[in-house]
Amino acid sequence: MTKSKFQAILFDLDGTLVDSSRDITTSINLTLKHLGYDPITLKQSNSFVGDGIRMLVKRALGKSIYNDERHIIEHDLLSEADKIYRKYYAQHVLDTTLPYPGVVDTLSRIAGLQLAVISNKALVYVNEIIIHFQLDKYFRLILGGDSLELKKPDPYPLLYVAQQFNIDPQQCLMVGDSEKDIIAGKAAGMNTCAVTYGMRTEKSLKEQQPDYILSDFQSINSIIR
Repeated sequence: MTKSKFQAILFDLDGTLVDSSRDITTSINLTLKHLGYDPITLKQSNSFVGDGIRMLVKRALGKSIYNDERHIIEHDLLSEADKIYRKYYAQHVLDTTLPYPGVVDTLSRIAGLQLAVISNKALVYVNEIIIHFQLDKYFRLILGGDSLELKKPDPYPLLYVAQQFNIDPQQCLMVGDSEKDIIAGKAAGMNTCAVTYGMRTEKSLKEQQPDYILSDFQSINSIIR
């Protein structure tokens, strides 16, 4: 590939590399049904994704039971729902999930760079998705939300990757579809790129003032040259 302005590119997974929204929504609604509660919408589910499984489940329970995703959920119920969700998601993780258009081709084009995945999803599911679609060959490092002590929006996972790659954070680009990705990238001193085709609105992403905003994955080629 042509010379890049970055030495490493760090990617979020859900809403960035793969469209997993329907399988996540299916699994959370099966969890709610199992517990006797009403389902939530795809749009609501998407807005609850990004802080790991427990927060997804907490927000879904709050919305379904109290019509308030911020409502405090009793510990035992939350723990039970967390376990139930993991069971259902393990069964449905690959029902409809697919890489976004252009992901495989673009990753093959930029494979000469140091590439990593930093997701807040549990690593077991991150690996299952990435390996299933044979994307693992492109990434030197893959982190889930339970890989380290802290997860996005804390910059620690991003700085950890830069350290493992022995690269200055300023030479890295963080690419993601959520506010958490941009906040973490900025806090780590990295360049940031928001993609608008994922689970967040373009408006909410622009509020975080990323260095780049893209509407399709292939356009990464144009900003790294």
